Amino acid sequence: MSAPPAPGPYLQTVSGRWVNPFDPDLDQLDADDIARALANQCRFGGHCRAFYSVAQHSVIVSRLVEERGGDAEDAFAALMHDATEAYLGDMPHPLKHRSPLGAAFKEAEDHLEQAIRERFAIKPDVPEIKAADRALLATERRAFSAETWHWPELDGVEALDLELTAWSPDEAAVAFAGRYAELDARRRA
Repeated sequence: MSAPPAPGPYLQTVSGRWVNPFDPDLDQLDADDIARALANQCRFGGHCRAFYSVAQHSVIVSRLVEERGGDAEDAFAALMHDATEAYLGDMPHPLKHRSPLGAAFKEAEDHLEQAIRERFAIKPDVPEIKAADRALLATERRAFSAETWHWPELDGVEALDLELTAWSPDEAAVAFAGRYAELDARRRA
């Protein structure tokens, strides 16, 4: 299709699909598009010392959840926990959680997240995701950002004993797609 199916805020994905993130067609949501888009997005709104992608972050959170005892469903949910950002972008935490813009964004994100959950049969409410996500955030902050002021969302959170090396977008896309395929196969077994 060479044009969006209707007027509206459609995004054309790398595979040629058309996605309206405010009214998503489940058939247009594609795992490879998500992998590539997240691989091309930098964490912290780009405010970091090296390009560090949302896809790499997602792969690591998925591995952490599994290492902490999660099954394939839990690890898959962790891998996909930021999938909305493939279509809406990655809004930095302070803007998302402490501004009027963030409130509007969160409403759109919640609606899109429901569609993505349905499309990919993602298990809801995996409590270990938030703990792994926060611990990795503290680690990412140490590795790629500045630690000069207090981040309230990290109160009581310890950074992981993990050295992070940023992957290129191509490496991150391949790693995300590989992890997706691995976990999806295990979920179906």
